[in-house]
Amino acid sequence: MSRKCRIATAIVVLSALSGCARGPRPTTPEDPFRAIGPASLPVGALAGASVLLLPVGGVVLSDSAALVPRLVAGQYALRTLAASVLDSTLRVRAPDVTWIGLEEQRRALRMAPALGIDPARLEDAYLLNPKVETMADPLWSQLRTLAGMTSARTAVAPAAVRITREGAAYTAEYVLVLVDSRDGRVLGRGRTLGPAAPTPEAALVAAAGAAVPLQAP
Repeated sequence: MSRKCRIATAIVVLSALSGCARGPRPTTPEDPFRAIGPASLPVGALAGASVLLLPVGGVVLSDSAALVPRLVAGQYALRTLAASVLDSTLRVRAPDVTWIGLEEQRRALRMAPALGIDPARLEDAYLLNPKVETMADPLWSQLRTLAGMTSARTAVAPAAVRITREGAAYTAEYVLVLVDSRDGRVLGRGRTLGPAAPTPEAALVAAAGAAVPLQAP
């Protein structure tokens, strides 16, 4: 399968995870990662605010990475790791923002179990499409509920992570989408690409760090 076909297939699968849109969805580009410019999170503008951190929408393997059997077999574990690494990195490098991650969301939802919302299963993969300008239900309604329970007006959705292998090295890149959790608007979208690393796990750490570069002393 060619690189373009593999990417297109992966995006179709990711998009199928999401619920119905408020209107017809735009056609996804062949390589939405390349259609999104590199950008770090605007943590300065978010300082002092509470921000929801959503789960990683999916993991996409490049043609070269897809030749590594353990990566193909371990995509779910990589998705979980990608979310955990990003959560930890944001808390360390952007402490002025109150990050409301998976555990905080679960704690809040314990007060209303009848809602039936599982924050680990929020479907945000379709936000990878750079033409999507507003959220769709059920994600939009779920975020409105979470916003009301946590006072978080904004959310960061890691729509997808791509892992690439080049020789013995790996690189990873996140697509991070900033959304208004109350009115459903996409406020910004950026791609963070980390430097090459010896393992895919280390590549995820490097890519998460690129989301919030360390400030020079």
